Amino acid sequence: MKALKYIAAGLLLVSLGSCKSDILDREPLDRLSPNTFYENDTQCKMGLVGIYSSLPPIATVAFWFQQDFMSDDAYCQDSWQGSREIGEWQTNSSSWGPNAKWTQQYQTIIRANTFLLNLEKATASEETKKQMAGEAKFLRAYAYSDLITFFGDVPLILGDQTLETAKVPRDSKEKVLNAIIQDLNDAAAVLPESYSGSDVGRATKGAALAQKCRILLYNEKWTEAAEAAKQVMDLNVYSLYPAYGMTFDESNENNCEVIFDIQYIKNSQAQPWPSARLSFVDWPTPNVTADMIDSYYMTNGKAITDAGSGYNPQDPFKNRDPRMAASIVLPGSQCASGTFIPANDQVPCGTRPRKYADIKGTDSYNVGLNQIVLRYADILLMRAEALIELGNTSQEVYDLIDKVRARVNMPKIEDAEGTGLTQEQLRKILRHERRVEFFMEGTRYTDMLRWKDESLVHDVYGYVKDKLSDPTNPSKWVFETEKKATRNFDSKKGWLWPIPHADPESWLLINLKNHLVFNGDL
Repeated sequence: MKALKYIAAGLLLVSLGSCKSDILDREPLDRLSPNTFYENDTQCKMGLVGIYSSLPPIATVAFWFQQDFMSDDAYCQDSWQGSREIGEWQTNSSSWGPNAKWTQQYQTIIRANTFLLNLEKATASEETKKQMAGEAKFLRAYAYSDLITFFGDVPLILGDQTLETAKVPRDSKEKVLNAIIQDLNDAAAVLPESYSGSDVGRATKGAALAQKCRILLYNEKWTEAAEAAKQVMDLNVYSLYPAYGMTFDESNENNCEVIFDIQYIKNSQAQPWPSARLSFVDWPTPNVTADMIDSYYMTNGKAITDAGSGYNPQDPFKNRDPRMAASIVLPGSQCASGTFIPANDQVPCGTRPRKYADIKGTDSYNVGLNQIVLRYADILLMRAEALIELGNTSQEVYDLIDKVRARVNMPKIEDAEGTGLTQEQLRKILRHERRVEFFMEGTRYTDMLRWKDESLVHDVYGYVKDKLSDPTNPSKWVFETEKKATRNFDSKKGWLWPIPHADPESWLLINLKNHLVFNGDL
């Protein structure tokens, strides 16, 4: 897939808009037209890349990591692009975040619709057309999944549009969900289980089933979600990567755990912003909350508040879940060529994320690290969650969670929390496991949206930096927390984002118009 991204943009985008016939009904002579472009397999592949190219987020608040800064895991101290606004649950119809999310996903949808329309009449092989249609449907379903998660009811558009037909009302979330499932079923039926060579990174059968599992789970379709997760497991294609921290290293991209990721290429198609924002040299954006740090268990499987855990509040990082040190730049830890001294750093909370970060700061705007969208650990925990919500407290639930824990040598549930646990006890364990396993992967905020647990929306606490200042003797450090920011929450409107400008029709129309103008159709 990475090799495909080298194709010139002017050729890639010919599939992205449909030409309106002019008064003479003539094909344009000064540009490529969808009506004449799809002549062979290669050209169809070029058109498909145009849809994939819309996946990288177009604004910081749409990036996966930024969504974690809007949760109880982290905090964004800067107000740029509505980051704090979302984190403080104060979005409105003019907010940057909803605008960016809405625009990006409908761009993907419009591109997928137009590609599918032109693919039907393409003179390519039927095998090629069948597979590429599956990929386009997967990408369309992915975009719609994001939209209904954040906005609820949204316009469902599955065909070609013109400016005259762009005004459409919102459809029910349930109707859109049904269309998503149909697309994903269609995709899973025709997509291969894996690729080789330059095609690695394209959507697979496993990706379609995994996305199906996620959106079903997010909409409380427990039985169907559990079955979709089992179908992914039964493919016997994926497994947990042995080293948790190295799962997210560029040298191990597309490893055995990755089901679907967004592909980036250093020096060509680098990450647009994320690594720069997570680095030590560019922006003081990323803060990890003290609450997040406290959430990691001790290596004996006990919470730090449990009697007998062995937790020492003045040596807080000793004997903790290994995922903490793999995910967070902790005070006193080695970072790049030095030691991280919070008092000397810009972030107010005293800690920074390590996962996905360019902590060396050598070339933070030129990073080729892929963004993992779906990985196997999520499949195991999603099936466990679905079973728990169905009232199933069998050994299988324990086994699914234990597999994720075993990768980092954390104790089994049976050894740490016991057996014969209730649904509520297992639910609490499962939710904790999701938090520590997927920190900085953009799942926490959406988990909060679907769980609707108001207790998770609370003020931001971090370390008092001035007490973590002596670089020569960290034993003198005092780990004391203080409030860094206040978060207010209105449960009547907080669980969904507002439609941009309170007018979904106008945004669809603007998106389509810009799209047609770009492609020379207006």
